[in-house]
Amino acid sequence: MRLPEEGKSLRNRLVRLMTSSTGELGPLAAELLFMLCKENVTRLVKYSGYGNAAGLLARRGLLVGNPPRQDNSDSDSETEEYRQLERGVNPVTGRWEDTRPSPLEGLSDQQKEYEALQLVQLMHQLDRQGVIRPSRIGSDGRPAPVEHVLQLCEGVHTPRSESDSD
Repeated sequence: MRLPEEGKSLRNRLVRLMTSSTGELGPLAAELLFMLCKENVTRLVKYSGYGNAAGLLARRGLLVGNPPRQDNSDSDSETEEYRQLERGVNPVTGRWEDTRPSPLEGLSDQQKEYEALQLVQLMHQLDRQGVIRPSRIGSDGRPAPVEHVLQLCEGVHTPRSESDSD
């Protein structure tokens, strides 16, 4: 399987144009593809990949929840080939990928915690340098910047083991 932007079909060309940096061409192509998908967020992501659709979804406030009406005819548009490969499709890229082992497999809990802390420190450093701006999805569905990286963990409930309470 190829990426959604690879190929010569109308869908492939529109997906390529969605990420175009040429003025209004990208947003217009995204809007057209969204209309062709019957304004169904799930269908748009299925045919373009979440990464390609993220700009349109952010502009419309549809990154999280509240998508326009969802009809059940989505399964009618699936080909037999897609049904067979559906479980292996990466929703971000829209591309089928072989299953890979987890990069955390074989690590102890201490090693996982160390890697998590390293990731937080790197994100904080990139934030301080102005390279990235960590955000949470606000109630309106749009990104809302956070003051500190640790705010990304607020409201996330993780089960605690007995060893955590020591």
